[in-house]
Amino acid sequence: MSDPPSVDDLDLERALGHLGKQADDVIEAEMEWPEFATELDVSRYRRDDPYAEWHPETNDFASMFLAVLWAETEDESVTGLEDRLTDNPKIAEAFGFDEPDDIPHGDTFALAWRKRFDELQETIGTAADDIDRIATERGSPIGGHTGLDTEETSGSSKRTEQRLLRQKTKEVLDKMSDVVFPALDLPRAEKAIYDEEDLLELMTVMGINGSAAHGASDTNSDRIAAQKDIDTYDDPFYEDGPTGQTLLDAVRELSVTGITDMVNRAAERALTRIKPHAEFPDPVFMAIDITYVAYYGDRGEMDWVTGTPANKEYSWCHKFATATLVGDGVHMVVGMLPVGNPEEVDNEAYPGDEEKTVIHGDVVRELVDITSQYVTPRCVYADRAFASADTIAAFEENNLRYMMPAPRNDRTTPWLERNVDVERGIIATEQDWAVYGPVKDGVSNERVTTNLVGMPGDPDEEQYGFGEKPDPDEETGEDDGDEDDLEPVPFYTNTHVDDEIAVDRRQTRRKVEQYNRRGGIETAYKKIKEFAAWTTSKEFEVRLWHFGFAVLLYNAWLMVDFLVQVGLDKEFRSKPRITADRFRSYIQRRLTRLI
Repeated sequence: MSDPPSVDDLDLERALGHLGKQADDVIEAEMEWPEFATELDVSRYRRDDPYAEWHPETNDFASMFLAVLWAETEDESVTGLEDRLTDNPKIAEAFGFDEPDDIPHGDTFALAWRKRFDELQETIGTAADDIDRIATERGSPIGGHTGLDTEETSGSSKRTEQRLLRQKTKEVLDKMSDVVFPALDLPRAEKAIYDEEDLLELMTVMGINGSAAHGASDTNSDRIAAQKDIDTYDDPFYEDGPTGQTLLDAVRELSVTGITDMVNRAAERALTRIKPHAEFPDPVFMAIDITYVAYYGDRGEMDWVTGTPANKEYSWCHKFATATLVGDGVHMVVGMLPVGNPEEVDNEAYPGDEEKTVIHGDVVRELVDITSQYVTPRCVYADRAFASADTIAAFEENNLRYMMPAPRNDRTTPWLERNVDVERGIIATEQDWAVYGPVKDGVSNERVTTNLVGMPGDPDEEQYGFGEKPDPDEETGEDDGDEDDLEPVPFYTNTHVDDEIAVDRRQTRRKVEQYNRRGGIETAYKKIKEFAAWTTSKEFEVRLWHFGFAVLLYNAWLMVDFLVQVGLDKEFRSKPRITADRFRSYIQRRLTRLI
């Protein structure tokens, strides 16, 4: 029989109003307003609405109620709701404003607050306080505290964040205009009446909206024409100005190598020219990964389309290798490389007749070559797919420290079972562990050495960046991992590791656990795709261009977020304070600052 509720629990239950109780039931850590709003039922307050349903200024009661509740909870002005809802389209949609035109004017909100919600102001204010308190206690960013600790919750924090967002976004976009975009050299017709900058603005519109070329070009041509004081559709600009087809034709003139070089040069400029203003922690770590972008079309004879791992929901994909800086408040792509075309792989430098589409050691060599002139990482992290003799040789050739999960095989598994005490949490190390395999310009079974570390691990292995759950049981099709059945996890590294005494084991454990710094890379790739315009073109140059430009917009977003976090002078959050949606909406309304 459960214990009866305490007096404090009963007091809290009585203290919470109708909306407070709903908040208490649904708010969880990291929950944000779009999800929370869909869980709120405000229909009972419609009875206190002085406006009849046919009243010309009624709008939708629930939408208006949720909007003013949002303003009160976030300690924001009701008059400013129009701009804030426009900047936050997902929140606006969750409130019931399905289209931008549905959002009332700021004065309409102010009038509704004074008259329509006059009798409900106290109820809304109390509910806002309850929601803010509950969200603070549970680590949700809902409320005026904007995700800060309880003692830091004040309206001034939110206003400071808003001011910093405007200021830092302008700084970053001005720098992008001055030093990043000039690295992107798009061809134009000899007597074109539009500027190269017009094409880049069109590309930005497409990336911000996630739209296709032709859909974005119509809207953008009107805006550019307005900037150029063109006020008639008879003007040649409307007929001969930049369109989606214009951009497509320009990209088609570029080569895969040319696009890759331009994007990497632009990423370098962003880091080297903007970094001094950002005061990034230096040195930082670097993660090397390969991401998959699904391809659903007819593969035919396309050179850059390859198969996917068995755990993917699609059969074919494009592959992009990236080098990403990883640190406190830092997650920026500094190098990009398309992979997967056997014609671009140096198979002849490797022994044997097998033709591979990706050689991970050479991916490391190329990305290090791209970034080594301006990035000096403390350590490079790679995932398990890179664990090979050739990759180890590539890191050693470039005098780089590295850390990567090792495979469980007929050599590492027995060693782990003998030396790692999972139940007691005791790690093990082995110096000069031999790894065999083909190495560039070497033999088919070349021997290289590394240090091997065995760590107690969880069944899903996500804590060490494996990111894959155990394979389902072959007979039942269900996961057969037992929470108590922990398996040790092996790592390759050339950093100093030891398990002789307690202090050595603690230092080794800290080094391996730092590998978790790369844990947000998969999320990063999902966000990059949100900045990419979609295309139906089968030409890989077009798809590569869209991915590369999305990387640059993604970097701009995280640079702004980093600068805002520095300006707030609070402890860095691994989750950005400025959401991608909020950043895109802000840019969309101020695109003239980009070019």
